[in-house]
Amino acid sequence: MRIIVSLLLLLSLFSGCDESRETPVKGSLTVYVDEGLENVVKALADSFLATYKNAEISVQVVKAREGAVKIVNGEAEMFISTREFNDEEINAARANKLEYKKAKFCYDGVYVIGRFDAGTDTISYSSLKNFLGGRSKTYRTVIPSVNSGVYEFLKTGLLGGTDPAGAEVKATESEVLTAVKSGKNVIGFVSANVMQDSSEYTIYKIGVQDSLRNTIQYLEPHPGYYVQDLYPLTRLCVIYLTEINIGLASGFTSYLTGNLGQKFVLDNKLGPATVPVKVVR
Repeated sequence: MRIIVSLLLLLSLFSGCDESRETPVKGSLTVYVDEGLENVVKALADSFLATYKNAEISVQVVKAREGAVKIVNGEAEMFISTREFNDEEINAARANKLEYKKAKFCYDGVYVIGRFDAGTDTISYSSLKNFLGGRSKTYRTVIPSVNSGVYEFLKTGLLGGTDPAGAEVKATESEVLTAVKSGKNVIGFVSANVMQDSSEYTIYKIGVQDSLRNTIQYLEPHPGYYVQDLYPLTRLCVIYLTEINIGLASGFTSYLTGNLGQKFVLDNKLGPATVPVKVVR
């Protein structure tokens, strides 16, 4: 279910209400955020709080699976995720008779990275399956936790539901960055928003078949390719809400999905999902 209520409309609905009551810009909220979106969401929370002084927002970083569990068990009002619920989570929400709302937040991509001295910055899409399946004798592959959004995406989006048994699993995406930077011939997979400083890494362009030209086209992770769904490891990031009334969670969601929030998204090298934005490469 999409949320398309603007923050201005929410404010007008609550003008003249009881001052002690929570509103879209007043009250206290704990926001759970996937580790792959930590940087952009914390920046947006700071911006929101600088404008709305009567609001308190605590941003708690979790794995994608952990955030989903909190929502389906009714333990959280708001979770921002790098992936949508899988079938198991949808069924759990139904079993719990939980009503929730879902809104698009942004598009991102899973980066394939190597050390800065990798020697090449291109890799074929088909090779990724070999790396994750342990069929490469040249490269060691590292990925984040089985509860992470990256792991779930690689399993379902790239490997057809098969676990990446050939990869070394790290506890966090930050640990993947460390393993790649400190090791030779190591391939890592991380979320786009985790890569704040790429100077010590090689970010691979992914080769996909161009059927019109009968050639391989190599695409870099870029907001323009995300919004057009051209980069082969593109993901839709979403917001889940269980809030019953229209309170601070709804207000912050409107902020995230409005013009200013989507500008923050683009500034963080992610793809806007709710407003038309001209992306220049």
